[in-house]
Amino acid sequence: MRKFEGTNLLDFKKELLKDSKERQEYERLEPKYALIQGLIKRRNELHLSQEKLANIIGMQQPAIARLESSMSNARVGTLFKVADALKLDLEFRPRQLVKS
Repeated sequence: MRKFEGTNLLDFKKELLKDSKERQEYERLEPKYALIQGLIKRRNELHLSQEKLANIIGMQQPAIARLESSMSNARVGTLFKVADALKLDLEFRPRQLVKS
């Protein structure tokens, strides 16, 4: 049986981002994934299931799952409802430019 070595995620990311097109796409999507990760982290800190969060804001659990998996583009109103339920403020700030 052939043994496969795992790939270190950080090494993979570093190698992938050497390509300028890949780096641009990563930088374009990073704020979206950072927002989603923040929502999931806060939901877990509050010990809320997706179902409980959905009930609080009057939605169904699959809608929260889609939001957290980025399978759909959430409406701004939905983001504010989720943020309010999680006792979070949504904030827009200038990006810090990364020097290449």
